[in-house]
Amino acid sequence: MELPESLNGKEWTPATARRMFPLLVWCAQNGVTITYGQLDKELQRRGWGDHVMEVKYGSPAGAVGDACQEMRTTQGERIPPLNAILVNAKSGIPGTGADYYLASYLGKRRSKIVTDVQRKAMAEETMEEVWQFQKWDSLLKRYGFKPLKGGIPSLRSKNSRRERQPERSWSNEAESKQHKALKKWVSKNPDVLGHDIPYSSGKIEWQFASADRVDVLFKHKKGCAAVEVKASNANLADLERGIYQCVKYRALLRAELKAEGKIPNGLSILVTEKKLPPRLRVLADLHRVPVIVVPVNRA
Repeated sequence: MELPESLNGKEWTPATARRMFPLLVWCAQNGVTITYGQLDKELQRRGWGDHVMEVKYGSPAGAVGDACQEMRTTQGERIPPLNAILVNAKSGIPGTGADYYLASYLGKRRSKIVTDVQRKAMAEETMEEVWQFQKWDSLLKRYGFKPLKGGIPSLRSKNSRRERQPERSWSNEAESKQHKALKKWVSKNPDVLGHDIPYSSGKIEWQFASADRVDVLFKHKKGCAAVEVKASNANLADLERGIYQCVKYRALLRAELKAEGKIPNGLSILVTEKKLPPRLRVLADLHRVPVIVVPVNRA
């Protein structure tokens, strides 16, 4: 099948975009992002290009985004913009040049009043869609691209599977006084979240459309925050479960915001009275779950 128009040509931009495409597909299939600097080094390592200033990759990144849009139009498939996982090293999200592709894919109109927080939410939502898309291999084959051989060594550590702990001794006792007290305190102290959105008091035991309940939910027209709390009596298995609950609540919150036609600026936070051990800290970072440790004696 003929290549999308934006990937055709001998000029530097389409030629670089064609080389980038399999690299970005590998990242998509392995659930990782890649920075402009890492991309530049990998292209050089493979002998596919010389060093250029990172800002120059904006053009081929846009060509990849245009190609995904053309694929959506011609094939009638919901193909996410692959350039969404090419990110700025400092912010962890794509540059402003990708705003058009994020908004187009999510069905949002571009607006000058979109905040940095909303941009981040749109970017993270789109990146999740890129990672979850299951037809990257068929697209490579359809357009004559070869799957990447050898992977990207500099990103392997981000993709290494960590051994799961066999223990799952979650507490099955009734809700403790410590847990109730922490929920109540968090609901009345939104400042503890350290967020720019001026949340008012939160709702305790908020129920999602799925019937799942989150400990505390903060709502605002600019975005929402779901908070899972773990008191000082939580064991390690409970803390691990709390991280995965945050992953679930973030997905549910963003799904409901999307259903309401809003920018999916929903995040989830784990607030705990216990410091996480290194293994769980790594797990929280892996799933982008913010963790806030508060003192037991807060008076």
